[in-house]
Amino acid sequence: MASNKGNNPKIRYKTCLRNTIYDALRNRAGWTETENDVDWDFVWADIPWMKEHFDGLRLEEHQRVNHFRNHYELTRKDLMVKNLKRMKRQLEKEGRVSEASKYDFFPVTFILPNDYNIFVEEFKRQANSTWIAKPIGKAQGRG
Repeated sequence: MASNKGNNPKIRYKTCLRNTIYDALRNRAGWTETENDVDWDFVWADIPWMKEHFDGLRLEEHQRVNHFRNHYELTRKDLMVKNLKRMKRQLEKEGRVSEASKYDFFPVTFILPNDYNIFVEEFKRQANSTWIAKPIGKAQGRG
């Protein structure tokens, strides 16, 4: 952190948002806003800011950001599952079967409409199961 004088660390934050996030940051004891593009401890940014600035950043060990490039590959459930399945296949291809077998922690997932026929077969086999449908790319009560 920027300055640790006694027990009251000062955290310098930067944000382009002027909403609840901004209110929460500015009301935190010991947190001060900075407009400096490089001298900060924490950035809460929107996606356009990250696309414009992130590739040019070299984060110091103490600096934190709320997003990173291609974050949606992990934060979107459909893409996260796609990447987990891809990793498992890669490990199996490399002969690392024991390590690949550890990728059994996520539920069976179907991405529609591509997996529709496979989903229908599984649905018929497990007719009494509970199924969760989630629209792609929706979040925060919008899907």
